[in-house]
Amino acid sequence: MSLLVVLLGVIGGLLSVSAFRNPRQVEWSRVFPRSKKATLSAQMWPDVVDDVASAIRAGLSLPQAVSELAHSSTPDIAREFSVVSQKYAASGNFVESLALLNHSSSDAIAQKFVAALTIAYNVGGSDLGVMLRTLSEVIRDDVKLRGEVLARQSWTINGARMAVAAPWVTVLLLSTRSDAASVYSSATGIRMLIGCAFVTTFAYAAMLRMGRLPQGGF
Repeated sequence: MSLLVVLLGVIGGLLSVSAFRNPRQVEWSRVFPRSKKATLSAQMWPDVVDDVASAIRAGLSLPQAVSELAHSSTPDIAREFSVVSQKYAASGNFVESLALLNHSSSDAIAQKFVAALTIAYNVGGSDLGVMLRTLSEVIRDDVKLRGEVLARQSWTINGARMAVAAPWVTVLLLSTRSDAASVYSSATGIRMLIGCAFVTTFAYAAMLRMGRLPQGGF
């Protein structure tokens, strides 16, 4: 039984250590998840839109401006858009080529980028520059808002992790006393510890699930 108590104490210790991890880094990957294929981080998308806008001002068409991203000095951007550029060069269909970004990423920002450029390409007009500036502002606001939410959320997540870890740390400390260890060694004590372990695991998983931000944006 003492081994079980020690094991539960170790679990509690690991949970308490996890409370000091950077929850922004953990949760950000859930908000902007990476797919199996290469995908851009959220912070890069405003630069992508700005690069397209600059190419448009330089006289390039929208498909050419997007294809030029394959030659970006940022490796992640160049890798992501090289597929689009190659598809467009082979088929000449810009909409289908741009849609490859949606297939390679479940990122909400990538979906906004594809939707906005698809509409702009199909509709045309002289307001492309205005649309790109608006898109860049929307993406920046989205990234900033999510960052603020995650910063505030981190305190709640840390508090919940400490609340989960505290009882097991207490069990570990109490198990060093012979009278408490004998209680935990009884059949009732074992059932209580197993039940508490189950409830703790369920509560911790539920906390992470309920604290997850939606992928589709605010």
